[in-house]
Amino acid sequence: MSTRTGRPCAPYFVMAHHRSGSNFLNDLLQAHPLVECINEPLSMHTDFFRHCDLERWTRDDFDPEQLHPSLAPHPLLRAYLQEFRSYLLQSSPQRVTGFKETVLFGKLDWLKLFLPPLKVLLLKRDPRAVVASVLRSNLLSFWNYAHLVPPVFKALHPGYASRHDPADPDVRAAEIVAMSVAVRDDMARRSIGQFEHMDVDLTDLMDDPARALEAIAEFLGVEPDPRQLAFVARRQAETRGGTFSSFRSRDDVEHSWRRHLGADQVCAVRDVLQCA
Repeated sequence: MSTRTGRPCAPYFVMAHHRSGSNFLNDLLQAHPLVECINEPLSMHTDFFRHCDLERWTRDDFDPEQLHPSLAPHPLLRAYLQEFRSYLLQSSPQRVTGFKETVLFGKLDWLKLFLPPLKVLLLKRDPRAVVASVLRSNLLSFWNYAHLVPPVFKALHPGYASRHDPADPDVRAAEIVAMSVAVRDDMARRSIGQFEHMDVDLTDLMDDPARALEAIAEFLGVEPDPRQLAFVARRQAETRGGTFSSFRSRDDVEHSWRRHLGADQVCAVRDVLQCA
């Protein structure tokens, strides 16, 4: 079956760094009556993908039976992935199916063989806002950034030399999160070209939701739905709820990092991104 664009109706994948507004986009997509977006079915279903978060999986690693060599000892996880794939491949104009994840940046080459028709929506947010939100949410330790991120960043950018006091834990933490943003962006740009893909900027969604939603609907192959605009209006009205709430005022989304990052932290983020 085909979408309104005349192209086959493909499943989609929302790829986002932690604290990029992906919960908001996930709920926004769900506000469309013809769109299904499953929230982090890999990283929340099992800790397997969190432990190998930044490991690269190549096209050569794909195996039709085992799926990946590291999955050989995990038959239940393989069965889950195969069932999940079957569900996504049911995507149709009556129900466009997709999912949101944060752990597949290094696995796009493998993912292309696992799910060939997949489309990718790459969500972007101001890196300073991402850093501030990760630090405030205590996700740095949950995702083991300090262990996983620096070696990968060093391999990609061996010339980087920190100009900041390594004994300052707050500045070092901001630097490491900025490295995570840079690493994932690099991984995405290396491999995303093999997918039909679209960049989605969180600021555009907040500032001009009608235009952004029109573009996303066109990409997914559905008509825009006014319920999504109503959803944005409700969620922008105030900031409330816990860490993973999608109720955030536009000012908080775009500018709260200024209240939570010190000058040295902002400088550390800038140094990492300039190097990358």
